[in-house]
Amino acid sequence: MYNLKNTVRILLLVCGSVTVAGCVDIALPYKAYLGEARQDLQLSTLAGSSYQRVDLINRYVDNVRFMSVDDIAIQNSQQYHSIQITPGYHEVRVYFSWDLGSRRGLAPAMVDYARTRDHISRTLSFNARAGESYAINAQPFFSSPSRNITTLSHVDFWVVDANGTEIVTPEQGRYSPIPN
Repeated sequence: MYNLKNTVRILLLVCGSVTVAGCVDIALPYKAYLGEARQDLQLSTLAGSSYQRVDLINRYVDNVRFMSVDDIAIQNSQQYHSIQITPGYHEVRVYFSWDLGSRRGLAPAMVDYARTRDHISRTLSFNARAGESYAINAQPFFSSPSRNITTLSHVDFWVVDANGTEIVTPEQGRYSPIPN
């Protein structure tokens, strides 16, 4: 009885530690600016939206990820759901990250694919304000009712502030292929 209690306590402690450690990486925003650390009120926070996709058996979570701010690359972008930038006019490059579920071997290849495809990534330009939070939203469009990655036509991106006001409209963040 005594050993069972200790075993349960140790398991709960280990599981709790793993959960907290996992949450820390997700909760902290990436500092996408140069110089000394600043107070949150001196910065703008951009969060990439997440989307649930359900098929017959599985549920997936797709995300908007950050590639760069003003041509400065975001390191390990798949680890961050939000970034902080200085106030002012910025060009933020984002991409649509497709959750592959248990097919993890394909994940790095798909991240590289998403970053290099204009129809899955976009540069959004806007004026960020100090102390404000923004969400980068996305809507994927498909050429088939199956709605899988092989039929992805393009993704529209847009930016909203904390009040839901569009800062960058879907039309401004729309993919416009150049005719051949």
